[in-house]
Amino acid sequence: MTTPFSTVRFAYLLPFLCLVLATACKPATDRATSMHRYFEEIRNNEALLTAFFSRMPKGGDLHNHFSGSVYGETYWNYLLRKKPWFDTVSLAYEYDSIKSINKKGNYKRYVYIQDIIKKGKLATLKQRILQQWSVKDYVPSDGPSHEHFFDSFGHLPSGGWHETGIGLRELKDRAKTEHVQYLELMLKGIPCGIIPAQADRYEKLLTLHQYSDTIKLKPVLDSILHDLRKQNLFACVTDFNTTLQSIHNEFVPDDDDVTIRYLTYVNRKTDPVKFFTDLLLAFEAAHSNPLIGGVNILSPEHGDVSMRDYRLHMYMFRYCHHVYPTVKYSMHAGELTLGLVKPEDLTFHIRDAVYIAGANRIGHGVDMAYEDNSGELLRYMHDHRVPIEINLWSNEFILNVKNNDHPITLYKQHNVPIVISTDDPGILRSNHVHQFVLLAKRYPEISYADIKTFIFNSIDYSFIKEKETKEKIRASVEAGINTFEEEVLKGKL
Repeated sequence: MTTPFSTVRFAYLLPFLCLVLATACKPATDRATSMHRYFEEIRNNEALLTAFFSRMPKGGDLHNHFSGSVYGETYWNYLLRKKPWFDTVSLAYEYDSIKSINKKGNYKRYVYIQDIIKKGKLATLKQRILQQWSVKDYVPSDGPSHEHFFDSFGHLPSGGWHETGIGLRELKDRAKTEHVQYLELMLKGIPCGIIPAQADRYEKLLTLHQYSDTIKLKPVLDSILHDLRKQNLFACVTDFNTTLQSIHNEFVPDDDDVTIRYLTYVNRKTDPVKFFTDLLLAFEAAHSNPLIGGVNILSPEHGDVSMRDYRLHMYMFRYCHHVYPTVKYSMHAGELTLGLVKPEDLTFHIRDAVYIAGANRIGHGVDMAYEDNSGELLRYMHDHRVPIEINLWSNEFILNVKNNDHPITLYKQHNVPIVISTDDPGILRSNHVHQFVLLAKRYPEISYADIKTFIFNSIDYSFIKEKETKEKIRASVEAGINTFEEEVLKGKL
């Protein structure tokens, strides 16, 4: 029997075809292996890591405060345009005339900016100002690091919406340079002077009980909400949304490079009635404005009011979730460490944020190892896809938590979704690249593949409302990483 020529030809060609098919199927695996090897070779070299992460697409920065992200030099330039008077001892500044300053006392210490320039002392003043407004040149003898950090915010000059737009443009330009495709900025609380008609009565009711559930609390909050709606509380939100939309369109419109969305927030330090009023405004803004992805809670977690009312705040978030079930929120929770607060105060903050408030993401989460039944909590966060926003340099400076003291490996071991973010890069004199360099140098158990997962998490767990926008950004990040890896392996980096 003879074998057909075509069959013989196929038999000879089969090994070649298998080789071609194998080659076609292997590049992704080969590239992953090669990238892993290259990354392991450079992970102890900070200069090479910086170059590497400067070029690598990093997805989104989901935990950053607008006011603390703008660098001090930008605030300084704004202040100079106002032509202020400076107290040369405290570095306080005033925009008023010298007659107005005289009435405030210490007028002899105030010097007009033009006189400082004439004396050639502007550069010296600028450095002193930047040291007060940020962690620049900080040394421990300056005082506790957490106090220096939080005090910095109070020194920053506040401008109007136009100055906000200038700051937003700076952050967008920097994100583009750093190959960050998405920013989710904690921007502003909603300004509004409306208070409930029976504010004093409500205040007593809210401080009278230690609420262990919402049964007693709900009627009080229902009554406050009803009262505030009668006063047209949410007109403030309409004005805010209109202005934000205008500033966004003028200064940072969406494009193919960087997309910005916002979180509004409430301040923990206020009394319970104002906190709840502000929280309603924040939820209403996030509900009604596509640019506002969600809500957050700010102010030092270890503060007296923050600690006293922590669980009450969590129940208020839970209540607002029932009123606005589609609004998402991230919680600053567990930004605490032993010594900053009592040991027993480290045991419940993340738990309450997750179990009571129902947070969609947790910011910081540094005290996880101290939380009651932390293993159960970590499993819950994994099962319910509650990501953790890791801010390495912030946690190191503010809390002195770094290396193996940091719970990032605890989160990784339990497969809790992780995102890497900056917190306040302006005040911390840092950037997004810096966070990834610290991650690579300090945690050898975190692989290059893990880092890619963290990057995609930053888009997948973002609060972007428009499905098409999220998909577009994710596709852009994926394409960018593919191009980046090709350049690395071709030696073009």
